[in-house]
Parts: sequence; C-alpha cells; structure tokens
Amino acid sequence: PVIASNPHSPTSRQSAPRPHLRSLLAILCVSGVSFLLALSSHQSAVLSSSVMSSTASEPSEASMGQCSLPGDSRKPSIFTKIIRREVPAKILYEDELVISFLGLPQNRVTPVQFLVVPKKQLATLEEANSCDEAALGRMFTVASLVAKQQGVTNGYRLVINNGNDAGQEVPHLHIHVFAGQPMSWPPGTD
Repeated sequence: PVIASNPHSPTSRQSAPRPHLRSLLAILCVSGVSFLLALSSHQSAVLSSSVMSSTASEPSEASMGQCSLPGDSRKPSIFTKIIRREVPAKILYEDELVISFLGLPQNRVTPVQFLVVPKKQLATLEEANSCDEAALGRMFTVASLVAKQQGVTNGYRLVINNGNDAGQEVPHLHIHVFAGQPMSWPPGTD
C-alpha cells in the first residue's frame, strides 16, 4: 500500500478549495488497481492502493469484462425472468443493482416474506468477484429498507442458501427475508 501524507509527494495532488465539498471518499478501479481517494475542501490525496490480481501478468477482473452483466449462455433463472418482466411478481423495490419482490404465497413460512436478488445472475457467492461488491452490499441495505416499508418493527431474519447442501433451489444468489413472528434459533427448532 502507498500512503501519501506529504503534500509535495508525487502521488499527492493539491486542489483548489471546494467549499461545497466537506469530504468525500471514492474508490477507483483502474486496470485491476483500486485507489481509495479522500477528497476534502482543501486537498485530494491518494490514501491507499492495492493490486487485486495476484500477479502482474494476470489480467484484472475489470480488463476481462467481468464487471459487466454476464453475457454467458446459461439458462436464465426464474429471478432473471422476473427482472426481465417475463414472469409476473409483486415487485417491492428495484434499482440498477438489485430487485426485491414478494415470495410465492405457497412458499411463505412467516407473515412477511420477500426476496432480494442482484440483477446480475450469480449462481452462488463463489461466482462473485470484487466488481460485485456494490450489488452484494446493496442487497443488505435494500433488505432493511423493504422490511421497514413492509411494517417490520421487531426484527427479521436474513437467509442465504448457498449451494446444494444449503438447500439452494434457484441458481441465482438471493436473500430470503423472514419477519412478522418470533423465530427460534437454530432455525427449525421450537
């Protein structure tokens, strides 16, 4: 990691004061190298950088196009069909990264139950890479937002079934959100 604290260092740049910016953090991904930038009203400095690939000769995720939606030939999941509006669903929330919708009535086990799904069809967490971090994080914030919209005030459970042994039935990563009644731990016990 490179830490630039000297304003005269070649990795640090001074910028004109910007009164409308108090502080801003941004992460930049350029050719497999990420830079954390801190911008304030007085300066702009590179605080740290790290190489995402293990060797310099390996192509980065970004340069291989893995940050975009996959154009692979796999069969679209039922969730991808919901995203494309090919299958109806009661959509509760949608943005450019994720979608949330009610679970099927025949599959409900709690009074409030919905799913949060990334728009990129990742079969499991193992398919995710650093380019998917925004969508994965957004899934959790949307789960909280939709729970509030659904009137959940006393807690909820988030479940990710990742892989066959975990009981994953749809090959598209998703979060189940259960709420509206007291739940025991571990799941399935009274």
